Amino acid sequence: MTAIADPAAGAVHASLRLEAPVERVFRALTDPKRLAQWWGQADQYRTSDWQVDLRPGGAWSCRTQSLRPGEEISGQGSVRGEFKRVEPPRLLEYTWSPSWDGFATTLVRIELTPEGAGTRLKLRHTGFTSAAVCEDHARGWTGVLGWLEAKGVRAE
Repeated sequence: MTAIADPAAGAVHASLRLEAPVERVFRALTDPKRLAQWWGQADQYRTSDWQVDLRPGGAWSCRTQSLRPGEEISGQGSVRGEFKRVEPPRLLEYTWSPSWDGFATTLVRIELTPEGAGTRLKLRHTGFTSAAVCEDHARGWTGVLGWLEAKGVRAE
């Protein structure tokens, strides 16, 4: 799975099929303990201190650590936002404001649809005003969705 940047539209798109029911995928995307378990990779990127007020208007946030192989921690930051739409277990829409982009605010929309015994996840991240930032986020979502597939939707 590769997230695709569309710099002209200021958007990132991704779609993948996960081998887990919609309810399990939704929990992996919204439960703070579960998020901390799968969102990251020990030698590359870590997240911690997830705070989630899962309702429209509710805030969310986490701390991040970027790592480079063979070096000490190369960057600490945070990401925060506000839930715009929460329709369990099918839809999440929230703002995304990362410290490394000066807390510029963009919008993430994730739709979950049953597909056989699994789930089709469709992601659309919009509002980028820079092609470089859009492309960086496409690379980031490729990693994040890979971690979700590999670790986030394991049996509970």
